[in-house]
Amino acid sequence: MKKLLFISLFLVANVNSDVDLGDDFAAGDLVTADAFNTKFNALNGVVGEIVDANLLGKWECTSYKDFADPSHLPGDGGNGQVGIGNFYSNTAALSFTENDTDTSLNSPKIWEISRPDVLYDRATIAQLGNSQVNQLTGTYSLIGNTLYFFNSFESTPYNIKRLSGTKIFLSPNPKGASLGYPNPNIICEIVPVSESE
Repeated sequence: MKKLLFISLFLVANVNSDVDLGDDFAAGDLVTADAFNTKFNALNGVVGEIVDANLLGKWECTSYKDFADPSHLPGDGGNGQVGIGNFYSNTAALSFTENDTDTSLNSPKIWEISRPDVLYDRATIAQLGNSQVNQLTGTYSLIGNTLYFFNSFESTPYNIKRLSGTKIFLSPNPKGASLGYPNPNIICEIVPVSESE
């Protein structure tokens, strides 16, 4: 139990500031199981295994490249240079939906994105041709913290790292080499559901 408490305290000190853990415990406080579990569950929501339910919904995803890729320049609909820094960005809306409640491993779920050049490299999309490959929609399966995007031509695995309760980082899995040349740094933030939806 002491190891678990130490790990929890370590995570509290190093976890993203977006996680609200409530009030701190003071020295000598008697801690109830409910209070401890509340804090532990909040931490687990940031560093634990990602499951299908964590992905469902609409996300705003931004791809970052350390060079001026044409798809990331304003003339091509990208965001351009990030400040005066070394990165250029491009943003798209990404949706994850399901037709049933089975896991995506057993019953692949549906993904759809508003721009293909956020997930995939623009040059590769041009080489493959839009008539051959649908880069805007497909199915996905989640295995551990690896998300596999399937489209009409290939599968592309991305490792998922949770940055906060509402934000994830996607990076291509190096063992899943893909003809789609996935973009290297994608940060996605969940879009809150409005009451009208």
